Amino acid sequence: MRLTTKAGAAAAVFAIMLSGCTSIPPDLGRSDVDAMVAKRGQGASAAVSAEASAELLASLTAAPLTPESAMRIALINNPQLAATYATLGFGAADVYQAGRIRNPVFSASVLNSSLAFEQDQITFGLAASFTDLITLSARKRLSAGAFSALKESIGNEVLRIAAEAEQNYYRYVAAQQLSSLRVRIAEAAGLSAQLAERYHDAGNMKAGDLALERAAASEARLQTLAVQADELEARTALATVLGLSTDDAWQVPAELGLPLAEEDDLGTLLELAHQSRLDLAAASTRTDVLADRLGVVNWTRWLGELDLGVQREREASGGYLTGPTASLELPVFNQHEDALLRANADLQIAVFDVRRITLDVDNSVRLAHASLLNASARVQEYRDVLIPQRVEAVAQAQKEVSFMLIGVFELISLKRVEYDAYQGYLEAIRDYWLQRVALSLAVGNALPNDARMGQTSVDVEALISPAQPAMDHSGHGAMQGHSQDHSGHTMKSSDKPDTEADQEDGGSR
Repeated sequence: MRLTTKAGAAAAVFAIMLSGCTSIPPDLGRSDVDAMVAKRGQGASAAVSAEASAELLASLTAAPLTPESAMRIALINNPQLAATYATLGFGAADVYQAGRIRNPVFSASVLNSSLAFEQDQITFGLAASFTDLITLSARKRLSAGAFSALKESIGNEVLRIAAEAEQNYYRYVAAQQLSSLRVRIAEAAGLSAQLAERYHDAGNMKAGDLALERAAASEARLQTLAVQADELEARTALATVLGLSTDDAWQVPAELGLPLAEEDDLGTLLELAHQSRLDLAAASTRTDVLADRLGVVNWTRWLGELDLGVQREREASGGYLTGPTASLELPVFNQHEDALLRANADLQIAVFDVRRITLDVDNSVRLAHASLLNASARVQEYRDVLIPQRVEAVAQAQKEVSFMLIGVFELISLKRVEYDAYQGYLEAIRDYWLQRVALSLAVGNALPNDARMGQTSVDVEALISPAQPAMDHSGHGAMQGHSQDHSGHTMKSSDKPDTEADQEDGGSR
């Protein structure tokens, strides 16, 4: 009866120990990460089968990419992000381990008697850590907090990858537009060099002036080659973050959207950033966990290792002895002060890390907001002032050429400067969108006025289309969408009305 009672007590202890086991989510917490980023305006795609992922990827790349589809492709196909998601397994493993105690230890011994006809002494024992049971609740709490911090850190990485995909998307779109523009410039410079050769052959141009025109045409071709190299580099960068090959048939539209008319208030963005930044949330969670851990270490260091068990021994006489066993570590020489110091140091580091990230949140949002406003102001200056003035200068020069007040090559020189203004305009729009993505990343959330983003864009063909008679140049102040003709005074190889007129004029002279 006593044996049954003791065995039942031991069984009850082990049942209590096993009842504290923690289950692991089937997706290792990925759905929690996806929910975090979705709350911040980024539709993360949950893990799907390889076949379904391939079908979705094929569907997204069949049409010209958009910023949204580019980010979605990155989230389902970026190898670096997939590896980051895989680290959830480490956090899940820690949760699993913290929710369980160490396995019980079974022991056995057989002692041979030196006396004849006496039975061997056989002992069986089973012991488990009672310290693990006492600290089980605290360990589960700490591991759950650490797992939450890990998921917040991974969510921050998801947002970073999405932002990288969006920025590289804008870089590639801009690179295509700039390449198209530089091709037109090179064509115009080549026509100018051809016209100069005709002037020179007719005796109306010095050899030095002809050399300058040829050099200008060569410089235009070199700039075109440089921009084309930038285009290939931009395509490669985008392909890398999307997990695609540059040799695949995916494309992006070669038109940048126009900036928004009004930006979000800085105060609103700062408040949103403190609520949304997942790296700040992860650092705060980690600090709370380490503060809790310091308290746990402070009281468990006096506890020591306590193992409880049961032992059954057969004596040499043939009888049996059964009873509980206990072993306790006595903190006489080592009170685990080192563990307390390490826990306190970890907490101090975490506290300062929160302060660092908090300061970074404010500074990065302020910088990104100021940079966005600066880029928007540059776009407006190009659109409302510089380009209309360049166009007007070319228009007046055309009149002066008609009255033979200036030479045709002075007009061509002004056209080159006008082209440079168009390039600066496109680069300013590109910088605007890059800074807008940077601001969204600094805030850690979609920007409130994203809903006001329109569909108007800048078309290079419309930007450099030939002039129309009696054009009202005041329209350059609007420049909204494809319906506006922003310049209309530069040469296109397919049209070349001005160049042919100049050639006829040069021949008559």
